[in-house]
Amino acid sequence: MDEAVAKSKKTLIFKIINIVLVVGFGIFLVIFLLRGISFTDIKNAIVNSYKPTLIAAFVIVFVSDIFRAYRIQLLVGTSKIRLLDMFFIALIRNAFTMVLPARTGEISYVYVLTKKFKFPVEVGISTLALVMVFDLAIVFSLIVIAIIIVWITIGFGSLAISSWPVILIAAVLLIASLLLLFYLSAIIRFLINLLNKMILKTRAKRNKAINYIYTKLIDINESIEEIKQRKIYGKVYFYSIICRVLKFGAYYMVIHAILQPMGYGFLSLNFWIIFLATVVAEISAVLPTHALAGFGTYEGAFALAFVALGFPVSLSKIVGFSYHITMLSFSVILGVISMIIISLPFYKVKTPQV
Repeated sequence: MDEAVAKSKKTLIFKIINIVLVVGFGIFLVIFLLRGISFTDIKNAIVNSYKPTLIAAFVIVFVSDIFRAYRIQLLVGTSKIRLLDMFFIALIRNAFTMVLPARTGEISYVYVLTKKFKFPVEVGISTLALVMVFDLAIVFSLIVIAIIIVWITIGFGSLAISSWPVILIAAVLLIASLLLLFYLSAIIRFLINLLNKMILKTRAKRNKAINYIYTKLIDINESIEEIKQRKIYGKVYFYSIICRVLKFGAYYMVIHAILQPMGYGFLSLNFWIIFLATVVAEISAVLPTHALAGFGTYEGAFALAFVALGFPVSLSKIVGFSYHITMLSFSVILGVISMIIISLPFYKVKTPQV
């Protein structure tokens, strides 16, 4: 008992240290990035943003979330949860993903699906895992396409980055994500067999937590295999492309709205260059160093990419903060509204049959 308490205390101390380090790193980055610019610059960039393209961005985000909802409904594979329900779940997931570090906010999708809509945990985890792998495959595909288009149209000679290493890395990650997509079930089956051997050889079979994980892995794998047998990967891949293109289209429109009053029009803002800057910031959100709400790390990654793609340093910082704050505020507001709506007494939930 004393050993368990000591272990629990060590775990708690480690978590506290980790939180302090991540938050401290985020604060340090924010202070560092604010050198040469001011809060007034950021406020003015947001307030003076070009409203038509800002409104267009928000409309595109809405449309994107509708497609996201339909994609999840395809994976879940039941009519016992409405598209409207999935839409609200998508908005809640967006909000938590934007706020919590290292994509841990993705778990909110599983929580809402299981607690509010009474689906088994394995359905939530399996569909979330597949969605994330589909998204990875699409993003890396778009990175390769973007680099090739930028290379052909304007050339990388004028930019502060080399094309071939980035293409090679993106291509390797694309292949890895596609292999993961088609062999996810086999990988999980390997982990199940490995865990089973470990349990048989040790006293771990008496550990309730390990046994629970072992059982859930089996359920999750069965759920993934059932989804694969329905032969919907083609449809899901198609809607994943639509979701990602719309998402980065919305990002482009927000950045245009911020930069338009500063003299940057559509002709001077290459979509694929903006895409490369925003995708670097998005990838930074997966890292363990991603601070609360991404402040510091998100802007740092965006500004670094923006500078590498040929934009001035101070402008890159202002755009990074303004763009991040705008998207964060929009996502959080919609997520909070969605949570309130599905929590209201009159909001009826169907009984799932999966």
